Amino acid sequence: MRTDWRRILWWFTGATVLFLALMAAFRMELGQDREEPLAIADVAGVWQGSDGGRLTVRADGTADLERITPPGPGCGQSADAPARSYTGPATWVFDAYSDENPGIRFDYQRSATAKTCRVYLVIFPGKNGASGFIPQDPPGVRYTLSTGQQKDTLNRTDPADG
Repeated sequence: MRTDWRRILWWFTGATVLFLALMAAFRMELGQDREEPLAIADVAGVWQGSDGGRLTVRADGTADLERITPPGPGCGQSADAPARSYTGPATWVFDAYSDENPGIRFDYQRSATAKTCRVYLVIFPGKNGASGFIPQDPPGVRYTLSTGQQKDTLNRTDPADG
C-alpha cells in the first residue's frame, strides 16, 4: 500500500513539473512575437484606401483626411443629412482601438457643433510595407502606406513661400 502512495505522488509531481515547463515555454514563445512599438517613420506618408479614401499623415502631428467614413452621427460635413464621408484637416496621435493592434487616432472638429470626432487606423506593419483598416469602414476596405509618396508629402513646400 505504501508503494502505491509513493508512486502516485511521484507521478503527480512529474506531471506538475511537465505542465509548468510547458506553460513557461508557451509564455516565452508568446513573448517573442511582440512587435516593436510604432514610430513616426512607420506611419508618416500617404495611406491609400481600397475604397478611394486617403489619409495624409505628417510627422508634425497634422493630417489631411479625404473621403473617410465618419465614426458616428454628427461627425460629417453636412448638418442636414448624415455625411457618407469626411474630407478635411485633422490631428493624429498614436493610440489603439479597443482590443485591436496599435495604430493612430485622427481627431477633427465638426465646425457646425464643435464636436470632436475620432477616427482610428489600425496598423499591421509588414515586410512589404504597412497596411491597416478603419473599424467603421465596410468590411474588406484596406489602407496601404505609399512609401514613394512619403518624402514628397513630408517635404512639400508651397511655391508661394519662395
